[in-house]
Amino acid sequence: MFRVLGAFAAAATALFLGFAAQSVHDTQSMATIRSALIITHVSENAPVPALLRAEASTLRANFYQVRIDPTGRTPVRTLAPIIGDPSTHERAFPSGRYAAFNRSLTTKLTRAPDSPLGAYFSTLSPRALDAVAKQLAAAGVDAHVEAMNWGGLVSYMLAYTPLMLAAAVAVGAAWLAGLARALARAREQAVLRVHGVRAPVIRDVVTSALFAVAAYAVSAGAAILMINAYNGGHQIQSYCTLSAVLLGIFVAAFSCGTCVPGMLPRSLRFRSAFSSWRPWARGRLTTAAVQVATLTLVIFLTAQAAAAWGSLVNVRDSGPDWKGCSACTVTIFNGFGGQSALNDAVTPYASAVRALEPQGKVVLSWARGAVQGEQYTPGDPDSNVIIANPTFLARSESRLPNPLRGIDGPGEWGLLVPSDRADRAEAIAQEWLESFREPLGDVPNPAVPKQPHIATYPAGAVFNYGQTDLRDKVYSTSPVIVVVSASAGLLDDDSYFAAGSSGDLLFTEDASATRHALDKAGVERSVYSLDTLGTQIARGITTAQSRLSVAIAGAAVGLVALIGMLTIRTRVRIMSRRHQILLLRTEGLSPARVQLMITARTLALLTGTGLVILIAGSSGLVGSDIPPSTLAVAAAAASIIVIATNALITARLTTMKELITNAR
Repeated sequence: MFRVLGAFAAAATALFLGFAAQSVHDTQSMATIRSALIITHVSENAPVPALLRAEASTLRANFYQVRIDPTGRTPVRTLAPIIGDPSTHERAFPSGRYAAFNRSLTTKLTRAPDSPLGAYFSTLSPRALDAVAKQLAAAGVDAHVEAMNWGGLVSYMLAYTPLMLAAAVAVGAAWLAGLARALARAREQAVLRVHGVRAPVIRDVVTSALFAVAAYAVSAGAAILMINAYNGGHQIQSYCTLSAVLLGIFVAAFSCGTCVPGMLPRSLRFRSAFSSWRPWARGRLTTAAVQVATLTLVIFLTAQAAAAWGSLVNVRDSGPDWKGCSACTVTIFNGFGGQSALNDAVTPYASAVRALEPQGKVVLSWARGAVQGEQYTPGDPDSNVIIANPTFLARSESRLPNPLRGIDGPGEWGLLVPSDRADRAEAIAQEWLESFREPLGDVPNPAVPKQPHIATYPAGAVFNYGQTDLRDKVYSTSPVIVVVSASAGLLDDDSYFAAGSSGDLLFTEDASATRHALDKAGVERSVYSLDTLGTQIARGITTAQSRLSVAIAGAAVGLVALIGMLTIRTRVRIMSRRHQILLLRTEGLSPARVQLMITARTLALLTGTGLVILIAGSSGLVGSDIPPSTLAVAAAAASIIVIATNALITARLTTMKELITNAR
């Protein structure tokens, strides 16, 4: 019964992870794609479409110029095709529509855009596409190639989703299942060997693998029916292949765990007493390494779950602040037209902002540095400063005073300082005064900055509209707020553009009115998309909920596997020294003294885990969405669980009754 249930659990896990991985692949790439060509610069008169069309015809390959519109609940990806292999194109676009596996992203075909710059998906291999890039370089086109294989996708999933960590936990659980199976049948395997049965472990593994295959066949049938209902049955072959590979990895991990107890040489398989056979004498390093890996994964998954939960809590708690501006329009800039197109958009975009701000149609809340701390220096990335306009203060519902109090005109600006930093107000004001005198970018109709109007507010959290994806920095802790109107002539064009690019500058009108204002100012539509703050928050909620569910499931499985490994290794440690422990207990040694015998192993496990976490953090493998403080709390909680689990297991196994029973 347990073998059947375990086989179905492995098959279901493989199918679930396969669905998630195939979905990520479909949103980041698309079917038949193997590489990407990124064109960053084109010299005058370089016929990029004609060159690519010639290469596509010669190499029988397809190119698809990519555009993404991330607005709305379902983002839209448009592809301008250059077809050199109609059969491959038909596989990806039967009847002219993309055979999407993941329905959360809509993919459409369109005509070629005006600009040849941007990203092109390609059906060529990275090596073949490198040759194409060299041909383009000879024609004056700057381009580089990126591989769109599973290696790059794994790196993406590792940094931005808990999917890879959950899959690694499942592999560890499969390894533990194999180890537990082998230890449970240790004596039976020994008797079979005595009676001349060769490789009983291999027979047991083969039987387990057949159970897994049968469970996969049954489960995959149900999964295929659900996929047909979900997306019409597109890319089922790729999905089943990927899930089968994952199941094969689980079976391999199970087999490795099964073989660990059987690695003893014949001379050590038996002792003078049959019950003293120690199948665990080998594989200690392997088990220790798996323990460290599992504990590390549990900590990372717990931290990701905590970060996702914190984001959801922030959304709920900040509702009274952002709901009043949920219909505000956010600008999302893209680099499809190249850096020159973005540079050309800076001045007209700032012009549109300056035209709308006097009417109260722009909310500026640019937290360009940290969201906490005691640094307030201009240009310092660790400075806890919000650059705001009077509209931002007006929307704070009188929780923040306005130091300008209706004062408007060239050179006028204000400074809000938290009450616990009032003694530093003059020094902070002088630093910002100097920065306004020497702006980094262009300022139309520049004015000489006047002495600021300074006011204080009660130190505490200030809503800053935060990040619009996961809302994890929605509040700043006691920031200095620099209040500058567009009419002051102090903020340069680049500052407005940077604030708009980061989602810290919102238009209070709807998308159509905002687009009209940007068109009037001369901002090219090809360089931006418009979205609403409420839609972005809703999209962030969906992402956080997805991460939370996967991270919790993975952490729960990992915790069960970790406790299982701790139980096995602690039991092995005590049983191998049970006679000595029984003698010490008979002489009156307290249980606490007995527990000290496993303390060194526990500390080694925790130390090894800490080192792995530090290495992963320094190498950039940890996603940016996991704050170090959250990771530290998760590590501390996991350490407490490990110590408590070892203590409980040791206390239970070192009772006089248990020792006497196992010593017979």
